[in-house]
Amino acid sequence: MNKMTKTLMSALCVAAVCGGATALGACGDGNGTEELVITGSTSVEPLMKKLAAVYEENHAGVEINIGVGGSSVGVSDAKNGKNDFGMASRELKTEEKADGMVSLKIADDGLAMIVNKNCTVDSVTQAEVKALYENGTAIQDVLRGALSREDGSGTRDAFEEIIGIKSLYKGTGFEDGLSATGTVIANIQGNTEGNQMGYISLGSLNDSVKALKYNGVAATVANVTNKTYTLARPFNIVYKQGGLSELAKSFIDFIVSAEGQAIVTANHYIAVVES
Repeated sequence: MNKMTKTLMSALCVAAVCGGATALGACGDGNGTEELVITGSTSVEPLMKKLAAVYEENHAGVEINIGVGGSSVGVSDAKNGKNDFGMASRELKTEEKADGMVSLKIADDGLAMIVNKNCTVDSVTQAEVKALYENGTAIQDVLRGALSREDGSGTRDAFEEIIGIKSLYKGTGFEDGLSATGTVIANIQGNTEGNQMGYISLGSLNDSVKALKYNGVAATVANVTNKTYTLARPFNIVYKQGGLSELAKSFIDFIVSAEGQAIVTANHYIAVVES
């Protein structure tokens, strides 16, 4: 029987599923269904939904609920017992590790810098991107604005760390705080003048926008894998040390299995466990 993995749109919804219980993997709907609650990164969500669908198909009586809100939400929910584990598209911060949080990488993903298909720019350098985002300096007299994700986004954290961005320029054509990958794509798609750029997960890239080369290298899975495309980051699951339910352990074992990693590869991400 096919099941639809439900997407919960906030941590509050997730908490309501099991009343905020610490051992969420043990809760159910009263009809013998075990529920697994996962929250966090909007970049990891599409891959997690694919993995969850296959796991549900092969495990009768299991329902996996996936909520978003950003990497920091995933970490915070895991710390506070509001999920079985979180999704983060960045590494754990020092203070998060000090709170007993641990992470496990399930995939690698490139970051694609995107523009409208009308844009005449094809390739940018790290220095050009840094100058645009920090100072508003136009790239090749074409890109004069830029979009950025919200605070707490793992995609934003990774992008700013790799590029070396210390602060964001505030001016016409610059927009900060976009809450999801899909929002960035939609805004770039609507920028028919072709004078803005944004950044998204490479795994979420589609042909509605154009990906820019970075330092002359195309944004492809092959180039992330061979490390010539260096704008890349990990996809992690995060949880409190010793806090995983048996159901969560089972699902994680599936994710890092040959079958799970084949799903990672099939969805244009980079597997981290050899099959």
